[in-house]
Amino acid sequence: MKFWRLLIAFLGISLSTMAQDNTAKVSIKNETYDMGKVTYGKPVEYWVEVTNTSKETLKLEGVRAGCGCTTPDFTPNQEFKPGETIKIRINFNSSVLGKFTRFTDIFISGGIVKQTSFTGEGVQ
Repeated sequence: MKFWRLLIAFLGISLSTMAQDNTAKVSIKNETYDMGKVTYGKPVEYWVEVTNTSKETLKLEGVRAGCGCTTPDFTPNQEFKPGETIKIRINFNSSVLGKFTRFTDIFISGGIVKQTSFTGEGVQ
């Protein structure tokens, strides 16, 4: 009886581990980015790189900026295979004086939602 319980427990753990290996995963370069000092009214940009670290092809479903001063530039529904990297340009209109932090949400197939942010200081 103990043998069967151990076997069932082992199989359950093994299947659970296998299921976790198939989940969609990404890594992000520039997930947080420091722009430093930014001249007021002079637009700036930076790039976010999303790498597919899962075993399945993923799709970039969308990117949403947290405010009107930030505009993401991306290819909607772009697919990227395991190991591939896609780039998203984040544009900021620099309409802020003083310290700032802005956020952008990235939506990827498989239920992945990643938030990126950039900080800086608007100066005259």
